[in-house]
Amino acid sequence: MHVLLLEDDKKINDMLALYLRQENHRVRAFSHAETALEALEKETFEVVLSDLMLPGMQGETFVRRVREASDIHIVVITAKHDDATKLDLLKHGIDDVIIKPFSIDEVLYKLRNVERRIEREATVRFRLGEAVFSVKAQTNRIERNGDPLELNPTEMRILRMFLDHPTQVFSRDQIITACLRESDAFDRIVDTYVKNLRRKIGDKHIIETVYGEGYRFGGEHDA
Repeated sequence: MHVLLLEDDKKINDMLALYLRQENHRVRAFSHAETALEALEKETFEVVLSDLMLPGMQGETFVRRVREASDIHIVVITAKHDDATKLDLLKHGIDDVIIKPFSIDEVLYKLRNVERRIEREATVRFRLGEAVFSVKAQTNRIERNGDPLELNPTEMRILRMFLDHPTQVFSRDQIITACLRESDAFDRIVDTYVKNLRRKIGDKHIIETVYGEGYRFGGEHDA
């Protein structure tokens, strides 16, 4: 899996990154929530492993920001062991909680559980001409005839919206409301994302223009 690791204690950060890489995970390690959020905007990850006691933005705020923008799996590490804290985290969509002090075996076990859940998640498939595409639910992974494609999180959110509603025409305003951050909320940015999706997918028909109305999915769902 591609893991985003957020831990401000350098020794713990280095130790976790080392063991995760030994388990064949790809790891990007951070010590500040702000830089981790920037990476999530630009890269595709499958799980976030985050401490809660962080400098600057606190971990609770970080994981809530992540959950608002993505369905990525989140596992948090915390010294707070009371039931109210754990329940509050789970209510906010956290997949699992690891209580300090912890063993590396516990961390690896929790991540293996996440990996099994990811493997069980449904794959959406669609066709464009002779090409077959597969999109993993809850992740930003997409493949064309088995070869991975790189979409950023916003591009993936837009594509998933069209896949979930394949016959619906979406206006620019609807796409902005559903998929874009407030700071990106101007209508012509949608045209740029659509253009990039067409280029990365390799077929201009992936999203069709409905003149005067907006955009519509142009592929065919594959059983």
